[in-house]
Amino acid sequence: MPTVRLQTPALRIAEQIALDRALMPAVGAGALPPLARVWEFPDEAVVVGVAQRPDEYVHLEACAADGVPVLRRFSGGGTVCLLRGCVVFSVIMPLGGALARYDVRGAYRHILSFAIGIFCRMNIPVVFEPPCDLAVHNRKIAGCAQAQKRGAVLVHGSVLVNAGIARMARYLRQPAVAPAYRAGRSHAAFVQNLSAYGLTEPQVAQLLAEAWAPDNITLAADAAFVQEAAAHCHLWAPRV
Repeated sequence: MPTVRLQTPALRIAEQIALDRALMPAVGAGALPPLARVWEFPDEAVVVGVAQRPDEYVHLEACAADGVPVLRRFSGGGTVCLLRGCVVFSVIMPLGGALARYDVRGAYRHILSFAIGIFCRMNIPVVFEPPCDLAVHNRKIAGCAQAQKRGAVLVHGSVLVNAGIARMARYLRQPAVAPAYRAGRSHAAFVQNLSAYGLTEPQVAQLLAEAWAPDNITLAADAAFVQEAAAHCHLWAPRV
């Protein structure tokens, strides 16, 4: 079954996370097809993984001083800054075939291969860096997280296009545990924006949509479903 582009309204980051959680069982049960979507969100936030301690990864005082909320999402992965200049995507597919239950790295490789392919065709040599990053020339351009629940796998991620990297260093601590390819580098030396390769946020959003849903089949999300999912954001993306 082809992946469909799900059109969803602009929602706050916590509501977007809750919507991902609500969509998973519908895809897992076959009530919805495999889905790909790009978020629209008016706010900013620092988001930690489900198993992370915020004080170990986040400068909580800086976030509080700047009015940037710190949220905990239901998926794994590391801490991310969702700032203006980021493009955030979600892909939800049913488990089975290439997506074996509990094969976390295999799911990342399979789902992210579509994004890698479309960037490489534009001569931007994106590669997968375990456990869950995309990088160009050994510098991170995207961080991802995963959840497997109710027969579905979700991979969502944040792509840096024109984000304020200095602000990331203000909000994020140097992690004690990091991918091997980071090699102890600071945030400024480790990450980069895709604007360095001439891409804009609308272009990246379009490329990601084409990567996972090349047939351009679209589906508008049911408004009542979205509203109900967003109302549960305190469960799936609470403030910490």
